[in-house]
Amino acid sequence: MTFRTINIILLTLCFNPLFGQTNVLIPNKGIEGISIVIDSSKISDVIEMYGTEYTLSEKTLITNYRYNKIGLTFQIDPYDKNQIVRSISVESPFKATTENGIVLNESTMKDVWNTYNDKGCFTSKTYAWNTQNGISYYIKKDPNAKGYDTEEKIFKIEINNDGDFGISSRTNFEFNDEPVKEKLNSLIAILKSDSFNFQKLDSFWSKEKITEEEPYGLEKKTVFRRKIEYGLTQENIEIRIVGSSYDLNIIENNNKLAYLELIDNEEQKTLVKRIENPRLENTDFNVYTFGTFCGIAGTPPIKCQEMLDLINRNDSSELAKWLQSLNPEIATYGYIGLQYLVQYEIDIPEFWFTRMRILNKSETQLNTCQGCIFGVTERISDVLKEKNLKQIYRSFKESGWLK
Repeated sequence: MTFRTINIILLTLCFNPLFGQTNVLIPNKGIEGISIVIDSSKISDVIEMYGTEYTLSEKTLITNYRYNKIGLTFQIDPYDKNQIVRSISVESPFKATTENGIVLNESTMKDVWNTYNDKGCFTSKTYAWNTQNGISYYIKKDPNAKGYDTEEKIFKIEINNDGDFGISSRTNFEFNDEPVKEKLNSLIAILKSDSFNFQKLDSFWSKEKITEEEPYGLEKKTVFRRKIEYGLTQENIEIRIVGSSYDLNIIENNNKLAYLELIDNEEQKTLVKRIENPRLENTDFNVYTFGTFCGIAGTPPIKCQEMLDLINRNDSSELAKWLQSLNPEIATYGYIGLQYLVQYEIDIPEFWFTRMRILNKSETQLNTCQGCIFGVTERISDVLKEKNLKQIYRSFKESGWLK
């Protein structure tokens, strides 16, 4: 038997309530006589001291190392490169008291209130807890009943190191971005592959779906998937990894890649761009919002403002280019702009009208806004109905956006 094994056994025995030892909890720091200190010690120090017989619980915001046999739980931030201990929780069979006399499994929540001259608790479905500077006290509550019993005994005490809300501090925190880079690089490798196929991409999404609720989980959200012209299908995907956001825009034709672009939304930087169909070389496939007055400020989207500027300058030639676009939002704005100019008896070629008649019957879904709600889809044919267009023109005229 090694010295380290003997040491772990002795430590375990020392914390066993059979030996009658009651340990003093020190807010903002740790437990008297134990060298693990909040915001200083690392989880590797804990494992060195207590061994590997812990239950690991990994969630998106916290990771817990729980030593059930001795009633100790050590919490770290899963994104902390240094893996520093952020809080220590004690439960039975651990024996503990605070310096001001709150005893684990003996004192009640009422005792806590009296000691701190404080009332009130935060609650969840099964717990209620009172938080003081550097320490929190927990009682159990009936999930089917309103409120909680202040005579309930304190079953858990957590030592932390931050203010009145028991939120762990970020002292000496260093974000570990390596797992983010690994996932992103795996995705980029698939998107750049010479033998690109959608099965590999689907397998990647399926694999990441399993880890979505875990630290560094990749969340994929399809913003929309729609048929556009010439047999093309467009899918716009939002990707989130630990607060980072990426936009993936894919155009396919009969399950064959025609175009894709991956953008880092934070840096507004294109990470991957592929154009497999030369005819799409000069096509603007950026995802725009179609609408009139969007958001809290109630202003036209950027592309809409550009359209209004073209109308005010009577630039029918540029609007005609928009009309021919494969981008549904741009084409629709082009239609509306030209239709407005036609009302003022500006002559346009007949073949422009042919294109307008095609759009007027289009079932393609637009990425629209309805006030503060974005991402609502609406058919081009519905947007371009005469009654709706009159309302759009009237709104822009009355608000001063059109001369």
